[in-house]
Amino acid sequence: MEGAAWKIINRHASVPTPNIELVGKEQLAIQKLVDAAREDGPELVQTEGLASVLFTDVEGSTTLAEALGDQRWSVLIENHFQVLAAIIEKYHGQFVKSLGDGTLSVFPSAKEALTAAIKIQGAIASASEEPSFGVRIGIHTGDVVQSRGDFFGTVVNKASRITAKGTVRLSELAFRVA
Repeated sequence: MEGAAWKIINRHASVPTPNIELVGKEQLAIQKLVDAAREDGPELVQTEGLASVLFTDVEGSTTLAEALGDQRWSVLIENHFQVLAAIIEKYHGQFVKSLGDGTLSVFPSAKEALTAAIKIQGAIASASEEPSFGVRIGIHTGDVVQSRGDFFGTVVNKASRITAKGTVRLSELAFRVA
């Protein structure tokens, strides 16, 4: 009802004859949608649990990328991600994804996340490749939700905010359990 009049939004008509007989063509759009939902079903399952989330962010990356140019910057940042991923995996973390020049990783414990953060800072400080740059790291521990290979929740948001504050920062909770 719109005002004082009825408005037709959708009209549906069905006939007991298959589309192939009625119009000479099979209509498979709905079936494809159902099949896709069934295939993606297991990936939609969410899991929850305690984790320590580690974010990294390259300091001054916009200025550095502009000075180097896109091609050189993409090589530099890819090498950086490879170094980070190796360290993260060595300390039982999971490199989840890169976000521009930053990364998101999760660890089963705050102690392993902190150890990885210290090793990352050491690797960056001792790197001989030019140009050198700094990396901010934030760690927070709490309950996360995992879905489709990514992690969500306030713990992820807080870890991201902590990253913006300095070299290596831990939330109070992550510090207490580390």
